[in-house]
Amino acid sequence: MLIISFEGIDGSGKTTIAKLVFERIVKIIGNRKKVLLTQEPFTKEITSLIEKLGWKDPIALTLLFSADRAFHINWILKEGYDIILMDRYIHSTIAYQSVLGVDEEWIRLINSNFPKPDIVILLDIKPETALERLRGKVDKFNFSEKLLSLSKVREKYLELSRKERNFKVINAERELNEIVEEVWNIIYSYLNF
Repeated sequence: MLIISFEGIDGSGKTTIAKLVFERIVKIIGNRKKVLLTQEPFTKEITSLIEKLGWKDPIALTLLFSADRAFHINWILKEGYDIILMDRYIHSTIAYQSVLGVDEEWIRLINSNFPKPDIVILLDIKPETALERLRGKVDKFNFSEKLLSLSKVREKYLELSRKERNFKVINAERELNEIVEEVWNIIYSYLNF
C-alpha cells in the first residue's frame, strides 16, 4: 500500500493537484491496481461536530479529527486499496492544532497507530496568495486573523518538512501545470507497475 498525502495551508491547491495526479495515475495504471482519492475529514457525522465546535476547543478538535481518521483508515484498509492519495492527513492535524497550543507529541501519540504516509507533498504558498485564492469563501476569521493563522500553520509545516524525510516541498506559487508536473515526477518514482 502506497499512501501519498497532500498537505498545505488553506488555498494551497491540495484538492486540485491531488485530483489531477489521481486522474493521471488511474489513466496509466488502469485496472491493475485499486487507486483511491480521498479527503479528511471523512465522515459526515464527525465533520458536522467539527463544524459546530469551530476553533473554540483545540483539544476536542484534535480528538475529533483523530476519531474521524480512525473510521477513514479502517474503511480504506477494508476496501484494500493499493494507492491512496489523501487530501489532508496526519500532518494537517499536527500543523493546525499545534499552532493552537496542543502539544505536538500528544497529537503524534494519538495518531501513532495510523499508517504513515510514504510521501508527503507539501504545497508551500505564501498566506497572502492563499487568501487571494480563497477570497469570497465563507470563513469565521477576519482577514488579519486568517493571515496570522495561516502564517503560523505554514511555518509549522515547513518545520515538519525539515524534520521528516518523506516530505517533498513544492513551490505552489507557480502555474498549475508546472506544479502538477513536479508532483507527478516525485510520485512516479514510487509507483510499482
